[in-house]
Amino acid sequence: MKKAGYLLLALVLIFVVAGCGNKSDQGAQSTTAPQSTASGDTQNTPAPAEENATINLYTSESQDLVNEMVNDFKAANPGIDVNIFRSGTGPVISKIQAEMGAGGIQADVIWFADIDFFGQLAEKGLLEAYNSPEAKDLDPRYVYDGGKYYEVRQIFNVIGYNTNKVKTAPKSWKDLADPSLKGKVAIADPNYSGAAFFTLATFVNDQNLGWDYFKSLKANNTKFEQSNGNLTSKVSSGEYSAVSVVDFMVRNAKNSGSPVDTVWPSEGAVLIPTPVGIISSSQHKEAAKKLIDYFLSEAGQKFFVKQGYIPVKDGVGVPEGAPNLKDIKIYPLATEFMSKNRDNLKKTFGEIFETK
Repeated sequence: MKKAGYLLLALVLIFVVAGCGNKSDQGAQSTTAPQSTASGDTQNTPAPAEENATINLYTSESQDLVNEMVNDFKAANPGIDVNIFRSGTGPVISKIQAEMGAGGIQADVIWFADIDFFGQLAEKGLLEAYNSPEAKDLDPRYVYDGGKYYEVRQIFNVIGYNTNKVKTAPKSWKDLADPSLKGKVAIADPNYSGAAFFTLATFVNDQNLGWDYFKSLKANNTKFEQSNGNLTSKVSSGEYSAVSVVDFMVRNAKNSGSPVDTVWPSEGAVLIPTPVGIISSSQHKEAAKKLIDYFLSEAGQKFFVKQGYIPVKDGVGVPEGAPNLKDIKIYPLATEFMSKNRDNLKKTFGEIFETK
C-alpha cells in the first residue's frame, strides 16, 4: 500500500510540474507576441514603402522656379515630399561642408552651380552612381562621372541690358567696361553666386580677358549684387543699364513685358554647369532617384522649357526667345582651371574690388 501511495504521489507531482511548465511557456509567448496599436495594427506591420518618403533637396536654383518644379514632381509622385534648402551656391556648399564635419550630409539630392565641387564629392564616394532609365538617349556630355551627377537643363551667363537706357546694344563682354556705362553696370558676387564664380574662372582663364578685364570693370565703377535675381530686377527697373547675368532670367523678364533684352557676346556665352546628384548616404535613395528621373523625363524637360530654360533633350521645344543651341558660341569649360585656382581666384577678385 505504501508503494502504491508513493507512486500516486509521484504521478500527481509530475502533472503539477508539467502544468506549470505550460503556463510558463504561454507567459513567454505573450511577452514576445506583436502588440496591438490603437488602430489595430501591430509592431510587425511592414515599414512604409520607399515611395512614401521625405527627401531633402539642397539647391541654388531660383526659389520660385524650384518650388514650381518640385510641386509638379510631387503631383506625379504623391507619396514623396521634398524639403527644400535654397541659397546661393557658396552658402549651399558651406552648409554641406559643415554637415560633413558634423557627422554626415543631411541632403538626399543636391543641385547647384559648382561642377568642381560635385567632382570633389564624387572622388570621396559621397555621390551615388545612378543609371537613370530617362538618360538612355541623353547626350553623354550631360552625364558626369558615370551617372553620379547629371545636367538636367542649360543656363548661360550673358549680357542683359535695359532697352530704355541703352540704345545701341553691347556686342562684347568688353563693352561693359565702356566709359558710357560707367557706374551703370553690375555683376553678381562670385562668393555667393556659382554662375558668377564660374564666369570669373572662365574669363581669368581666357588670355584675351584675364584679370585685366576685371580691373577695367573696377575702373568703370562696376556695381555688385548678391544674386542674378537682384541683377534682373534692377536692370528691368532701369537702376542698371547693363548686367552680366544668366540668360533665362532676362528672357523671362522680357517675355513678361520688362524693357530688357539679351546679348550673346561675340567672345562667347559662358555655359554654367548646374548638376544634380544623389548623396550616397541618403536613406531615401529610391525616392531620390525618382526626382532625378523626373528632371530627365519628357514631362520634366517640358516643364523646364515652360520655365524659360533651355532643355538638355531634343524634341521637347525651346523657350520663347531662346536661340538655337547650334547657333550659340560657348566658351570652353574652365573646370580644371577653377579647381586648381579656387582660393586664389576669390582672393585676387577680393583684392581688385576691395571686398575683403
